Amino acid sequence: MDFLHALKGFTEGLAYTPSTVGIGLYQENQNSIALRPSPANINERYMEKSKIYPFNFQLLVHHNDNMAAYEMIERLQTEYENLSNEAITSSDGSFHLVSFQCTTTPNFVQKTGYGTLWTAIFTAELYV
Repeated sequence: MDFLHALKGFTEGLAYTPSTVGIGLYQENQNSIALRPSPANINERYMEKSKIYPFNFQLLVHHNDNMAAYEMIERLQTEYENLSNEAITSSDGSFHLVSFQCTTTPNFVQKTGYGTLWTAIFTAELYV
């Protein structure tokens, strides 16, 4: 399933985000964003073998300006929660986006040697 790569590409394509989004790790010495997949339970399966796959992930925003980091993560929350189901699509037909929501709102993590780190947690429901 190529959802993580599709989400990465979508996020990198936004005008206000850094051009490269990390998978797992953020860049410690520059403004950056990271997507960290997290565990979820599959709770809907259908007789024809398809299922609703909850894709949970943590979003990290690292920035040298604290308010810029906060504003960026707030914009990303709004962007993600207002997606149409065609905004992020599979290049190989492995998923169809059903819904996208923030489950833990943006919050401050820590001050770093470069700036500040903010996080939020999301779940995307995918029909696979």
